[in-house]
Amino acid sequence: MESDVLGRIAPNSTPVQAEMIAYAGVVPKVGDYVVIDSEESQLMGMISNVVRGALELARSDLLQANYYDTILEVVGSPSDWLKATIRMIGVLSGSDLAGLPRAPPPTGALVRKAPADLLRRIFAPPEGREGIKLGNLLTRGDVVVHLDPDELISRHLAVLAVTGGGKSNSVAVILEEIVRMGGVAILFDVHSEYTGMTFGCPHCEVETVDPVLDPNTLTVEELGGLLGVTYDNAPKQFIYLKAAYKRAKELLIRERLGEYLRRAEIEAEMDNFLAGMQAIIQLSLREKDSDDRFLIAFPSSDRGSVESLLAKVDFVRSKYGRVLRPAAGELVDHLNYGKLVIVDLGHLDSDLTDVVVGKTLYTILMRAKLKRIQKGYEDFPTPVFAVLEEAHALIPSVEHTYTSSAAASIAKEGRKFGVGLCLVSQRPKRLNSDVLSQMVNKIILRVVEPEDQAYVRRATEFLSEEMVSYLPSLDVGEAVVVGPMVRIPALVKVRLFEGKRGGESLKAYEMWREGLRKRLSASTDEYYDSIGG
Repeated sequence: MESDVLGRIAPNSTPVQAEMIAYAGVVPKVGDYVVIDSEESQLMGMISNVVRGALELARSDLLQANYYDTILEVVGSPSDWLKATIRMIGVLSGSDLAGLPRAPPPTGALVRKAPADLLRRIFAPPEGREGIKLGNLLTRGDVVVHLDPDELISRHLAVLAVTGGGKSNSVAVILEEIVRMGGVAILFDVHSEYTGMTFGCPHCEVETVDPVLDPNTLTVEELGGLLGVTYDNAPKQFIYLKAAYKRAKELLIRERLGEYLRRAEIEAEMDNFLAGMQAIIQLSLREKDSDDRFLIAFPSSDRGSVESLLAKVDFVRSKYGRVLRPAAGELVDHLNYGKLVIVDLGHLDSDLTDVVVGKTLYTILMRAKLKRIQKGYEDFPTPVFAVLEEAHALIPSVEHTYTSSAAASIAKEGRKFGVGLCLVSQRPKRLNSDVLSQMVNKIILRVVEPEDQAYVRRATEFLSEEMVSYLPSLDVGEAVVVGPMVRIPALVKVRLFEGKRGGESLKAYEMWREGLRKRLSASTDEYYDSIGG
């Protein structure tokens, strides 16, 4: 028998799924690909499940292991049989794949392992272009899997797994490949995991930047997000915030903002927009009956709302002074071809993180739009691939955030303007389902929580129930890869990122032993001085 022959098709197959009875001694593997002989063509499928049984032990009344012992003493080794479930992928024509067959494969049709050269052609980069080398097929280590960068950008990506499942390594591999081919990428690093990351290719550049915002460029909604003032939760304060915003803008344009800063005795640069808003609100309270049209008129009953707004503006200026920097420019100004920009958000709270990420995403989309319609920003580098770590915190399912709005806009419009989005999360069920469902491409590593598995299944068109059932058993770095960035679904062993990156788990034992060694080798005073005690 040919070495690649696995078995024959059993009765009751459908155009979507077939059962195969394996030949003796053949052990089909979940995730492997097969070719089925049909009347007019060949069909391709993937093994999604395997069941093993034994003829001698098949009786339902063998309810004690002793019965098995008795039978096995007589027959010796049992006559094992294996049955595999094959999920149909499409009709083969050379190395091209058409849609699903319109009729089930014939009963008794021969099933062979798909040839390695066929799989290499299927998972090769698009003809004439480079692909993103992700790793190798889990069941065929000699077949390299490449992702289509065009589909990655236009159809977006989600990378999902438990902590320690291999998300960060997968993201690092993809980002290095994108930058290696001259791509443009930005990574929002919520926990400072990627700070200090380097790539091996000579022209690749990685720049870690501090998150800064120019308050002069913020919209009133963005300022409201920082202050915790929205029309929904504080309508009066939002109305007065909007009035102060409008007046400060006009004074800034007229180059008169400094007058009001001096009158309010606020020390700040003469073009500090947020400080100017604070001055206007403060002077409006102090000079209640003034006829200055740049001050805000309000009834006495609203004085408490205006005072509360002033306190919030003062608090935000004090709390976020190192981030809110006039004339700081935009984070997207750092983007360039063959470069990854890492925005280190580790020291920010959730409110400021939301505004920084949301504003930056909106700015990327706006500039890409204007470039595409030839209305400016001709030198803005596109396409851009934006990666959001801890996406469930930035785009949660239970509340609206500024980042959620920006991500939803990119998910819907980004493909037209060259902006791709990647969400990275260990808690899929906490992600906004509308945004996640538009991440058509998915790399799903180990997912244990049943609710997370079910959530991923509902949000993924290409993911079968059988593939979901294997998610808890995947080893570190093993992934189910689905979506148009690969021609067919695949089980992949993601290659190890060869550059330097942060995010590895702490080595507790080694750190404790090293700390103890230092303590025992130093005097008590020297040791406590060294740790700040």
